[in-house]
Amino acid sequence: MTALALGIVADDLSGAAECASHALVRVSRSTVVLSSSPPDIAPASGHRPDASSSGGSGGSGGAAHPLAVLTVDTDSRRLTHAEAVRAVRAAAALVTTAPVVVKKVDSLLRGHVAAEVAALAEELQRTPVVAVANPALERVVVDGVLHVGGTPLHHTALWAVEPTPAPDRVAAALHPLATVLVPHTTVLRGVEAVTAALHEAARTGFVPVCDAVTDADLDVVHAAAVAASAGQDGRTLLVGSGALADAAVRALPPDQRRGPRTAGPATDNAPSEGRGAETAGAVRFAQPIGSVRSVLFVLGSRAPGLPAQLERLSTTRSAHTVLLQPDRLLTDPGAVGVQLAEHAREGVVVVALDPDAPADLTRSRALTEALSAAVSPVLDRFDAAFLSGGETARAVLDRLDVHDLEVVAEVETGTVVSRRPGGRLVVTRPGSFGDPTSLVRVVEHLLGPTTVPPPASSRHTSSTTTAPRATPGATTEENS
Repeated sequence: MTALALGIVADDLSGAAECASHALVRVSRSTVVLSSSPPDIAPASGHRPDASSSGGSGGSGGAAHPLAVLTVDTDSRRLTHAEAVRAVRAAAALVTTAPVVVKKVDSLLRGHVAAEVAALAEELQRTPVVAVANPALERVVVDGVLHVGGTPLHHTALWAVEPTPAPDRVAAALHPLATVLVPHTTVLRGVEAVTAALHEAARTGFVPVCDAVTDADLDVVHAAAVAASAGQDGRTLLVGSGALADAAVRALPPDQRRGPRTAGPATDNAPSEGRGAETAGAVRFAQPIGSVRSVLFVLGSRAPGLPAQLERLSTTRSAHTVLLQPDRLLTDPGAVGVQLAEHAREGVVVVALDPDAPADLTRSRALTEALSAAVSPVLDRFDAAFLSGGETARAVLDRLDVHDLEVVAEVETGTVVSRRPGGRLVVTRPGSFGDPTSLVRVVEHLLGPTTVPPPASSRHTSSTTTAPRATPGATTEENS
């Protein structure tokens, strides 16, 4: 068994997997739990892991167990308010022994942010410290306002498909929680100044919301939160994007017993590399596997960049592509499964919603469920599955009764390789991620590189009908 060093509670699977993958640079085991099944984690001692308790060769002063990071996916972003609260309360029981818990929220503040933070804080009996900036994505918080690429969130179109307007301040996303701002001027003064501000917030009963514009700022907030919670048995609760989870990972001591990670099947010994620990955002991509024979791509997104990704994949690899018409998928998902079964064990098979079909956001959840019903019966006929979009990935894995994933490596930013029980590989990625060559790089990572592009005549695409082009930017799901 392993001792829990850090707990992360995320509201969608692709974000959970990304956070979990970044932890591999520090710990021996990083797992994503998809259900309430208890993980194989040793009872925590209640003490914060430090260098004296984490590494070594097992001497009398060493730790009894290697360290672990546990990430729980509540799959709650699109649940109802009440369902989201129940999911978070259940997740709290799995991370309660972790000295530091991060509530990972969407970096655009979508979802049930206030309700989930309040529920987790109550269950864990910890005071939350909020810092939602994600500097690598140009999402920073100044004067309590989230800016994206220099523009306040509420002045962008990034919430265009949401049922409510974007919050004009981070505090608005946390309403009705009472908040107080810790301005950037305080953060720039360092850990001691922020710690004092957090102590004052706790004394007066307010939830502190911290400005941050760099990863170094997030490191300061993390260190201050740990220092401020020292008087509460060292039990820390942080609220932020994946960047704040990364700050918590950077603060962990390296586990000297962490062996080389492998991204291939259980018999594959090819090493892989994780995220660099010394510089925020530095990524050393995993080495190619090259021993996987077949992969099924399941693309649940209608992101505007997807057609270019499919085109590049078709011209580089001999892929059989099935483009689904939404109406047909909803009325007869079983027929799609039969069609996919005919092509199992081929090198690359792609199933995606036709990007030229009309988009209807009111059917988003139904399409996700139908797509998962279509592909889940044939998934085990492939050595690996690429599941794009957290909602799609979770729906497919739920149908397969997968309760947890052992995270192996990050191929590139947001694209995470995991191993499900039984050894088959699952690659997850947010639905809105990916440049035109991203799917090609995933294939080369799994199957190995190709040196001769196939001729145009070898491209295979199946589609039932043609239809007007979809609304630009419309997605079945959006997980960024």
